[in-house]
Amino acid sequence: MSVLILKFKDENGDEKVVEMDRDRFTIGRHSECDLVYVDGRLSREHARFEREGGRFSVTDLGSSNGTTLNGEDIFESRSINDGDVVNLGGGLEIEVKIKAAEAVQSLTPDLAAAPEIAPEAQFNIAPSGVPPMVPIAAAAPAGEGIPTAFFIIAPVLGILVLALVIGAIFLFGDRGKEISENDNDSGYTTDVDKPDDNDNDEDTPRPIKTGTPSGKGTPSNSGPVNSSTPGGTELPPGGTGENAKVEQNGAAFVRQIAQNDPKAFLTGDQAAKVGAKVKQWGRSSVLADNINSARKNAAAIKTLAGQKNLKPQFLAVAAITKLGSSRGDVLQAATSVADVYEKLGIHIGSENFDDALLMVAAYDQGEAGETMKMRNMLQDVATKATEGARTVRSIWFLEKAGKITSAEYERALTFLAIGTIAQNPKEFGVNAEALKL
Repeated sequence: MSVLILKFKDENGDEKVVEMDRDRFTIGRHSECDLVYVDGRLSREHARFEREGGRFSVTDLGSSNGTTLNGEDIFESRSINDGDVVNLGGGLEIEVKIKAAEAVQSLTPDLAAAPEIAPEAQFNIAPSGVPPMVPIAAAAPAGEGIPTAFFIIAPVLGILVLALVIGAIFLFGDRGKEISENDNDSGYTTDVDKPDDNDNDEDTPRPIKTGTPSGKGTPSNSGPVNSSTPGGTELPPGGTGENAKVEQNGAAFVRQIAQNDPKAFLTGDQAAKVGAKVKQWGRSSVLADNINSARKNAAAIKTLAGQKNLKPQFLAVAAITKLGSSRGDVLQAATSVADVYEKLGIHIGSENFDDALLMVAAYDQGEAGETMKMRNMLQDVATKATEGARTVRSIWFLEKAGKITSAEYERALTFLAIGTIAQNPKEFGVNAEALKL
């Protein structure tokens, strides 16, 4: 049998060799991948290598930056051969080697010294005297056979059980359907990943637009619908007044700053914290002028963002945040911060809106040349924390854990507040048109 060998260089430039020891081998940034490679250009679950018989293939798992095989983009499962080169998002290049199992054994540690295991322990071989291919449990005591009545009673019992099951389905099936239609009064459900999901998200609750159950009326707890979000996406149920405005416009903003987070939203607690910052910036003439400056230079900012692998809305608001309470040329500010955010994006990533906020929090580190400091801290925290990866990789968790400074946390909150206002400035008393890029 052939064995797949993956050769690549780690972040320090050292060559690594990994043997694919299972039929499905996943590579990405997520801690549950078979090969974890932390580079912002890779998605959490980026690509999967598979073995079927003596053949091997590679599949892109819906990654943000794509996968190439010998320089060609792949959009479906592709067969791979010895010597092929697979590139994951421009962040990890893998040379494929396919070797015979005998050749690979010479590379593995010598197993000769390992304790000898009795054949019975290895394969559950029957004791001597039992005919081959007969499971041990099936061997009857000497001199005894299976009663003839067994062959008559067993089928009858089987038919009775089957009849009971069918009857239960007939009696309760319609009732179960009615309950399932009625018990989601909130209009929201939980998006729980299955093992073969390709959406690259965590196993966390996400709001999903479910619509009105047929013939059942409007959900009693359904939240407001914000027509400014893509497709009029329904947002999580929220309160009324200022906090609801922050939730709605904040959700629209966070979905625009991440590479791949279309269901992102702010929780009520997060919206309240952002809302406090929004009040500080509301009715600001300086912010109005800077938003208008960004709108005036929208095309140039969009081009620059594309060159730096950043979302245009992210770069524009990051530039306005950099200007702070000073009026200025937002395009010039965007040009000054773009290189730093590009480097931070490589190490931290920007696939989720939480990642984008971490980049903003780490801006001073990046400007000082410490572009890997935040990433290294995140790796250290993730190995020690009991929470999930998505929870740990957020300013909310890190601020509570004392892992980021108050200045870093406040910068990220200010960024969120400005982005929220920019969705609909006049709703917050800022005399400017919405910033659309």
